[in-house]
Amino acid sequence: MNENTRIKTLAAATAHAWDAFVIVVGMLKGGTGKTTSAWFIALYYAVVLELPTLLLDADATSQSAYDWFKVAQAAGFEIPENLVVERYPFDDIAEYIRAEFGAIVVDAGGGSSRIFHEAVTEANLLLVPVAPTKIERRKLVATFDEAERAAARNERDVTAHVVLVKADDRTSLPRNAKDKLLQPAEGEGIGPDRDEPFPLAETTIHSWVHYMEAFGEIPTELSEYAELMKELTA
Repeated sequence: MNENTRIKTLAAATAHAWDAFVIVVGMLKGGTGKTTSAWFIALYYAVVLELPTLLLDADATSQSAYDWFKVAQAAGFEIPENLVVERYPFDDIAEYIRAEFGAIVVDAGGGSSRIFHEAVTEANLLLVPVAPTKIERRKLVATFDEAERAAARNERDVTAHVVLVKADDRTSLPRNAKDKLLQPAEGEGIGPDRDEPFPLAETTIHSWVHYMEAFGEIPTELSEYAELMKELTA
C-alpha cells in the first residue's frame, strides 16, 4: 500500500466516530483459524497502517486472542503502542465496540451464535476463515445464515468474504475446496435456493509454520494477511 493510500485510509477511519473500520473474524465453529487471522489482521492495521487498533476477544469459550496477548506480554515481546487487546465475550458486544479506534478487529468465536450475530451488526467487513476440508466447510451455510440476519440490522453495508486458511498446495484439498465454494452443490451454498457461490477471497492463507507457531509472539512478517487486507479494502 502506497503512502497516499495509507493517508486516505487513516483519514477515513478517524474523521468521524462512525467511520471506525470494524472487521469481524468469525465462524460458528471452533478451531478454524479465527484467532490467528484476527491477530495478523490487527497487526496489519496497527503496524502497517499505523491506526489506533482494538483487538477485541469475543470468544465466549476459549478467549485465545487475549491469552495470546498475555503470553506475549509475559515473554517480553514489544506490543505496538497503538494496539489495545481486550476481552468482551458478552451478548451486548455491539454496544461495547468503541469508535475512538481507527480499526476494530473482533475475534468472534464459535462458542456463541448470539455474540457472533451482535458483532456482525456493527461490522464493515466479515471474514470467515475456513480450512479446505469437508468438516470445516459444513458450518459455512449456518454461519452465513446468521450473518444475513445480522446484516439486516447493520447500518454500515457490511460485506462478507470466506478466506481459505491452512492451505497446503502439495495436496488437492485447496483446489477442491475452492471448486466447492465457487460451484456449490444444491443445499451447500448461499442464496434463496442454497446453490449460489460463497464470496471467496482471492488471497489464500497457507499452512506455513510462521502462522502455526505465532501464538504468544508479535510477528513482524504479515505476508499473506497484508495481501488479503489490501485485496478486500482496496
